Amino acid sequence: MNNIVKGAVITIGILIALIVVNIICNKTGHELDSLYTGVVTSILSMAIYDRVSDASAKKQA
Repeated sequence: MNNIVKGAVITIGILIALIVVNIICNKTGHELDSLYTGVVTSILSMAIYDRVSDASAKKQA
């Protein structure tokens, strides 16, 4: 259950950051493609979760 919570928090954090970036880009006249932002969200979430889970596994060992 703890891993699910970590994954959810990481994903929500990245989504919030991307929403802020999207708002800033829209105000300046740049439009971001939703396909690429979705891919970036999933890749960043997996990479960060992998780092967090490796760090916690090393602490337990």
